[in-house]
Amino acid sequence: MNIKELQYVIKISEERSISGAAKKLFVSQSTLSHALNHIEQKLGTPLFERSTIPLTQTYAGKLFVESAYKIITLNNELYQKIQDVSDFRRGSFTIGVTHLAERYYLPLVLPQFRKKYPGVQINLKVASLDELKTALLKNTLDFAIMLPFDNPHVAYKSLFDMDVILALPIDHPLCKNYTCKENDYPKLDLKQLANEDFLILQQGRSLRKTAFEACLQAGFEPKVALEISNLDTAHALVAEGYGAAFLLDVITYNAPKKDRVAYFRIKDLHFYQTFCLAYLKDNYLPKAVNEFICTAIKHSMPRLN
Repeated sequence: MNIKELQYVIKISEERSISGAAKKLFVSQSTLSHALNHIEQKLGTPLFERSTIPLTQTYAGKLFVESAYKIITLNNELYQKIQDVSDFRRGSFTIGVTHLAERYYLPLVLPQFRKKYPGVQINLKVASLDELKTALLKNTLDFAIMLPFDNPHVAYKSLFDMDVILALPIDHPLCKNYTCKENDYPKLDLKQLANEDFLILQQGRSLRKTAFEACLQAGFEPKVALEISNLDTAHALVAEGYGAAFLLDVITYNAPKKDRVAYFRIKDLHFYQTFCLAYLKDNYLPKAVNEFICTAIKHSMPRLN
């Protein structure tokens, strides 16, 4: 059994479809179907139930896929160890990042790392937090830059904090005497926004939970005018007077129309999100990855306050 065959079966199990897996693997459906039949003939047992749509694994298929993941991990680690012995300035690794980290953090780090190690190939996977969790635990990432989550198999190195701030349209009555010097945002009592319309992130986003928690501590439940998918959209809508929003301070770095938005820190409350570098505890970390980690920590995002 070779690595390519293992990868074929893994991709079929992930997509639960031969046609879907073939597209992801950039091979024809007939090629992949023939390869699967050949593997099953060698094993003497089917790996997938063909009678169900989508495909489901047989018991043998589940055992095969579990072992295939382990074999591919060991193969990759062996390759990385040999690379480290020969020349760790070459090789490759895969980083998982959130959309926020991709936009605001990677531009600080990647150029610095590339200057020092131009021969190292970096593969980037940009995804939601839930998708990054799954990819990390499936061992398809070397590490991820993300918010921490509770799992005994994952280790973390803290990179930077992002403060939660409030954003209001600049013509809002509470912004009548608004002044701000060098990102030293004034404080606002959240109770004053009890009747305000809020732009809130969609279900599953950590900042949504923070927004509700902050409002409840202030004695009210936020009135949701619109649920949105990202903070850049929230900022743009605040600038157009759609409502108030909880943002992360990093959004204000190069935000368009920031002259039409007033930013506040929350009086008597301090909420923030800590972004970390997450990796599996038992994994071998190649020297190139360790060098990237050092660069990431050294060139961490500056605080605004």
